[in-house]
This record gives sequence, structure tokens and C-alpha cells, in this order.
Amino acid sequence: MPPTLRSRIALLGAAACLFLPVIWSSPRGLTHLLTCQQKTQTPFSIFINQKSQPVLTTSLTQSGPGDSSLCGGLAVDLRASVKGASTVTMTVFLRNRTVHPWRGTIDMTVGNLVLPLPLGRIGPGKTGSTSEDLHLLPGAHDLEGALLLGP
Repeated sequence: MPPTLRSRIALLGAAACLFLPVIWSSPRGLTHLLTCQQKTQTPFSIFINQKSQPVLTTSLTQSGPGDSSLCGGLAVDLRASVKGASTVTMTVFLRNRTVHPWRGTIDMTVGNLVLPLPLGRIGPGKTGSTSEDLHLLPGAHDLEGALLLGP
């Protein structure tokens, strides 16, 4: 076997060893150190009718939104508001009740689509928020939230 062919095979083998973990890992594992993943308990249902404003319904406990603690001290409050005939603005508030800073995203599921909403860094005792405009087709839509914690 010629020496150039041996060196090319060795180079290809080394490259494969370096890229195999990247190929088999999920992108979420590359961008977040997942320490906890929990779903919120505030689902929204939205009905879009072409002839009138969107109808928003939700199921909240009497104690109010944001009272339950997720992942050891984070409180999530989801709010929806009508922006137009087929547009709904979802606003997510995250209160960090821990003594440690938090960095991560909230995943919002709309049908089969998952929207990652970055909140950035939230210090201890602080609240962060982000909003997303949803342009929805006529019909009924269910929205859920999942909390992904980062370092």
C-alpha cells in the first residue's frame, strides 16, 4: 500500500472519530447543558375565525399563573393577546426564584411546530420575558410550553 494512501485513510479515520459524536447528538445538547426539562401547566387554545377576532381560552388555577415552581425554583407565566384577525402575541415571563443565575430557552409547541424562545440570562430574583407573534391559519390551535434549562 502506498504511503500517501495510508496517510489519507488515517486522516479520514481521524476525521470520522471527531465528527461521529456531532452526527449522533441533538442540536439541543450542543447549545444547552440540560439539567431539567418540565412542561408548564397553562395550555392555551386559540380559535381563529375569518369573520371575527381570535378567541383565546385557557385553564388557570385560582391561585393564579406563575405560582407553581418548575425545575427547583423557576416560575413561568404565559399570556396571550390578540394583535389582529389572525395574529396572536404570546408573551412568556420567567421568574428566577433561585439563588443562581439562569440561562436557557422556553419551547412553545404550536401543533407540530416547536418554537424555541430565547430568554437569555436571568439573575437571581429577577424576571425575564420574551414575546412571539403567531400568524395562525383559521381553525383551532393548542399551545403548550416546555422549559429547557441551560447553564
